[in-house]
Amino acid sequence: MAPSLTNTPCGMVYNDGYNSLNLSSFLKFRSDRTPIIESLSQQYGDIFGGYNLTLYGSSLGFSNDTSVLIDNIPCILVSSNTSQITCLVGARPKIPSQNTFTVIIDNNVAIIRSQFLYVLKWSDERTWGVDLPPAEDDIVFVPAGMTLYVDQSTPKLAGIAVQNGTIIFANNTNITVNTGFIDVVGGQFIAGTEQQPLHSNLTFILYGDYYDAQQPIGGNKMIFCL
Repeated sequence: MAPSLTNTPCGMVYNDGYNSLNLSSFLKFRSDRTPIIESLSQQYGDIFGGYNLTLYGSSLGFSNDTSVLIDNIPCILVSSNTSQITCLVGARPKIPSQNTFTVIIDNNVAIIRSQFLYVLKWSDERTWGVDLPPAEDDIVFVPAGMTLYVDQSTPKLAGIAVQNGTIIFANNTNITVNTGFIDVVGGQFIAGTEQQPLHSNLTFILYGDYYDAQQPIGGNKMIFCL
């Protein structure tokens, strides 16, 4: 017996500035053809790949035509059924202009309720390439497309500048961030989420004197988000 069609729960209205037309009654969907990703085996993984990621949800296994793309890097399918997909995460050699996470099953784009991000872990020497890890009085720069995962305490930095990138603080270990400032412009500052609240101590110690250099708008000795 073929599955029945069900009216979509959200309405659709067309408006060209002069006339308005309600199209809700014309919109239908098949629930068995709507893949949904509810949760993941992990939210963050390093950019070097080579590990499995499992996606949990519904209507995931009705086709072998499944693709998982993380920042447009294929996550190679290992196994799948109606409630979960396991894939092998590939390496991401370059920082993209923006982060994306897309799951497509039989030409249907999945509804995603839990995102995955490639991260560069502070504690991983590979994060800093040919440079040494940050030392005292350094400024750490986080550009667009980069996600810096702070999983250990920092030296006494001059500052951390997040310019359209993302900085995440680990929630499973006590961390002290020593810095003159944290400046977040057009990016994200994540310290615990609704789904994964912070379960450890996160301490910020800010350094600065009256006559020290001032950051635009925010000044010094501050955490500034714009």
